[in-house]
Amino acid sequence: MNLDERLQRTKSTESIDFSKYQSSNQQDSLVKLESSDKILVEPNWTLENDWEGKRYADFIAEHPNYNGVYLRSEVAKRLKSAAENLDARYKLVVRAGHRPIDVQKRILIECAKDYQEEHPEVSESEALEHARDFVSDPDIKLPPHVCAAAVDVDVIYTETGELLDFGSKMNDDTNQSFLYYPNLTDEQKNNRQILLRAMLGAGFASCMSEWWHFSYGDQAWAWFYGHELSLYSPVDL
Repeated sequence: MNLDERLQRTKSTESIDFSKYQSSNQQDSLVKLESSDKILVEPNWTLENDWEGKRYADFIAEHPNYNGVYLRSEVAKRLKSAAENLDARYKLVVRAGHRPIDVQKRILIECAKDYQEEHPEVSESEALEHARDFVSDPDIKLPPHVCAAAVDVDVIYTETGELLDFGSKMNDDTNQSFLYYPNLTDEQKNNRQILLRAMLGAGFASCMSEWWHFSYGDQAWAWFYGHELSLYSPVDL
């Protein structure tokens, strides 16, 4: 599948049957990602007022040795390739990789809770369905982050450190987070394409509902590239 075919695949609205893509349980080791000339590791829990980062911060307070961004070794290798795919003007910022299962469950439950508080007319089940658009439910599929198969990434200008404008903040749980949200400026659309092309070029799969989320070796990746099995199962440190 060449890059143009991959780009076209990102526009698919096909519903994925995750039960079809069980894991081959490949045993790639976990590695701690470090900053470099092309990658800045700046976890979301280091950011002020980051909704998702707060859930990581709570976990880290209970488990202080969990103090970095971890990925499967092959995922980390491909992430470095993606960073090299970016023009010299840009630098990849990594916000999240592996996610402990406890954090995954907290994020799902609290995302649903927050949505119901903002929309009191919806039921608990409807709020949970909304949350599942943005957070993988461990009862339904193998969460990409829990498998250490997914990364959440931003991009900055190398010289200034200023973030590119993607039209929404990371972890925004509204339609603005959707990869092809229509009401974007030309600059915002172009910025999303810059990131998308770099990540697809390194073999990652995109996420329709989150412009910042990419994965390699999870169930969504298996569907995206037409593989019969995903590579990774959930892993904890």
